[in-house]
Amino acid sequence: MNNPTITFARPTTPEADSTPALRDALARCRESGASRLVFAPGTYHFHPDRATETYLFVSNNDEGLKHIAFPLFDLTDFEIDGDGAAFVFHGLILPFVALRSTRITLRNFSIDWSRSFHSEADVIDATSDHVDIHIPEAFPYRVDHGQLRFVHENGRLTRIRNILEFDSARRETAFQVFDNYGIGDRCRAETLASGHVRLHAAFSTPLPRPGNRLVLTSEGRHCPGITLDGCTDVRLIDVTLHHAGGMGVIAQHCRNLTLERTCVTPPPDGGRMISTAADATHFVNCAGLIALIDCRFEQQMDDPVNVHGIYARISARPADCIVEIELKHHQQFGIDLARVGERIEFVDGGTLLTTHTATVTGVERLNRRFSRLMLDRPLPDSVRIGDAVGNLDWNADLTIRGTTSRGNRARGFLISTAGKVLIEDNVFHTPGAAILVAGDANHWFESGAVRDLVIRRNRFENCNYGVWGRAAIDINPEIEPAHRAGVRYHRNITIEDNTFIAFDHRILRGHCVDGIRIRGNRIAFSTTYPASNSEAPVFDLSECSHVDIADNAIPPEFKAALVS
Repeated sequence: MNNPTITFARPTTPEADSTPALRDALARCRESGASRLVFAPGTYHFHPDRATETYLFVSNNDEGLKHIAFPLFDLTDFEIDGDGAAFVFHGLILPFVALRSTRITLRNFSIDWSRSFHSEADVIDATSDHVDIHIPEAFPYRVDHGQLRFVHENGRLTRIRNILEFDSARRETAFQVFDNYGIGDRCRAETLASGHVRLHAAFSTPLPRPGNRLVLTSEGRHCPGITLDGCTDVRLIDVTLHHAGGMGVIAQHCRNLTLERTCVTPPPDGGRMISTAADATHFVNCAGLIALIDCRFEQQMDDPVNVHGIYARISARPADCIVEIELKHHQQFGIDLARVGERIEFVDGGTLLTTHTATVTGVERLNRRFSRLMLDRPLPDSVRIGDAVGNLDWNADLTIRGTTSRGNRARGFLISTAGKVLIEDNVFHTPGAAILVAGDANHWFESGAVRDLVIRRNRFENCNYGVWGRAAIDINPEIEPAHRAGVRYHRNITIEDNTFIAFDHRILRGHCVDGIRIRGNRIAFSTTYPASNSEAPVFDLSECSHVDIADNAIPPEFKAALVS
């Protein structure tokens, strides 16, 4: 069979819109049966005006009518090779969306935007009631009637949603600083004679330090970089995301995903502190194996990796074999929780423990929030309105190896999957917990319980220098203390042969675990940051069973383990 390669030539003018030519090239690939689209080296610009339009529900991002530069819909055995090309996007456009596609490979290119979705400013002076800032030319703005608005392409204006301080020298969130969500509603701006801007508002303490950089974010996660929905066997190889207006890579209802040497990092010119506006990678209701190998995730505005399912809430019980469910978080609206033939679990809203299981025999989608599920067996009276429902069939195995995470806002790897999970030979320098094992049915509604997690041979370098964690490894299912007695939500967690360089004495904190093994780890005291939580035990476990702690090298500065 002849599977030719189509070559996409560099445009003749530097900022010519490549979107129409790309549409034609993808059409030629379909018509000819070509299995590869290869770009000539160079820089390519993509604008939304003539891009494909599709209404998308993208979990943990914002739904809407999306303009898509690379619409990879219903493809099989197809590869895009950028050959080192730089893809630059303009305005409200999604770079890559793959829907219902199989054996897709994306390789050898970078993604950036001509104007980032966030803005940045340098701190000149700070007092208890105002902060003076210098805004670089890369982030055009205007001050009108006391309001600071940032200008994007085609004159689109955005308001400030949050301001977060970054240490300019270390290129990470400043030590122990908090977000300033909602500050745009209480902030008055004026232009000073010097050309600087004064923001009149009470910032969270500590106050921003002169010389540091403020990252000012606006509303929404409208434009993730690479979106995968209903795909199987997808590989990302040597792909660099310098920016995205949402997640870097978001996958939902996908099976078997591999990211090799995928980097999320700001452009190398140093002009921006921040890479993506949200998580570097995010995987929702996926199955098979997710493998992240030799990747680098840094300076994004949320977590490097999040793997989880979705909990819906029971809103009604119309009949013994019918349940109505509601998607609670607005960024999960429109995502199918379950399909015909899939197994679901019913979860007690207080303890998060499974009380009943069933198989779905029919689905009636009422709208983007509510659905009715027909079941193969009656529900017992113990299943109540307000309890949660999760999908038992979409739980991915996960391997993360040789990956570095640093300098971002929030935490490191968020693990909420019942598959086999291996986290080994990685390096963490995160402002919150490097690894968070959670699960909740009250805010983010991210399931589910861990059943086989191995954390080994990793290096944890001064984690928790921010405010987003209870320990370097934080096992924190969101079960209220009043419901924890006897509850074992997570199981079979092994933490072995890791190195912790720590100024914060909290190495591990966890609750509601059955089976946790902590062996052969090494802890070294660090003076890089001020010592924190010196009275906290190095391992702090409560409501846990079958705990095995042995052969860990703990310096005298750290207190012994506490198991209750």
